[in-house]
Amino acid sequence: MMLFSDAGHQLGILSGGCLESDIVKKAHRVMDDGKSRTAVYDDEDEEDIAFKLGVGCGGVVHLSLVSLNQANQFLELDKVSRLLSQGIACTWECDIAGKQGKCTALDTLNVRPQKAKLEQQEGTQTLAVTHVPPIHLLVIGGGYDATFMTQMAKAQGWTVTLWDPRPAQARVEHFPEVNFLVEDTDIEALNIHIAQHGIHAAVLMSHHRDIDAKSLKLLSQHKLMYIAMLGPLHRKQEIMTLAGVSDTSFCDYFASPAGFDIGGDLPEHIALSVIAQCHAVFYKKPTGAS
Repeated sequence: MMLFSDAGHQLGILSGGCLESDIVKKAHRVMDDGKSRTAVYDDEDEEDIAFKLGVGCGGVVHLSLVSLNQANQFLELDKVSRLLSQGIACTWECDIAGKQGKCTALDTLNVRPQKAKLEQQEGTQTLAVTHVPPIHLLVIGGGYDATFMTQMAKAQGWTVTLWDPRPAQARVEHFPEVNFLVEDTDIEALNIHIAQHGIHAAVLMSHHRDIDAKSLKLLSQHKLMYIAMLGPLHRKQEIMTLAGVSDTSFCDYFASPAGFDIGGDLPEHIALSVIAQCHAVFYKKPTGAS
């Protein structure tokens, strides 16, 4: 999906940038007269614009370009936006003629992304899309290496919470990109924050046994999608013992050592491996053994 405004703004991407220059021209025609259009790009057809643009990706792209206006109630995309901003997943259905859109909130915990579906409903082709809010990542530990973790998570468009009970750590000037900095050092304050803000994933990187253990015990009381804990394999069992946790069934995916093994040692490499692994879990992609 992609949105265009009459002021020239664009949001989203359809073809990786290959066809957008031509699509925007068609989009402006729709905005000018309010009439929906369909378009087909076939880069195997020498007469097609896709072939002339030298796309070279192979295959055929079918598009429906529809107007968003008060007459069609903006296809309820404004409702989609409101729900996502509240951390609520939803399904959005729209007929390809752009006459009607329908948004329905979902109450399923940890709804995952899935492919859009084109369905026939009462003789009308309807696009059904599941929209999920951005991953909300909790980073426990406010040291230097955590700056790379929060920056990379934010670069993905995720929501980021940071907590560290040590006064010298998690300084706001070092983490300007985080959405929430939990300043209360009491772990119960973190517990309330998790319950109120719908945390999906957490990374334990305080490098402090007691902090990691107390945090892990707290996280075991919440159903998270992904938890990663830095440190070697033997430390995992040590922290679990201190936390009084016998297994990791409280979490969909528990990674310790954290992240994919990409052969890096620097904080930047660790952040890349953890964020990539969390993303893979969220999208139900292969991750290897947990």
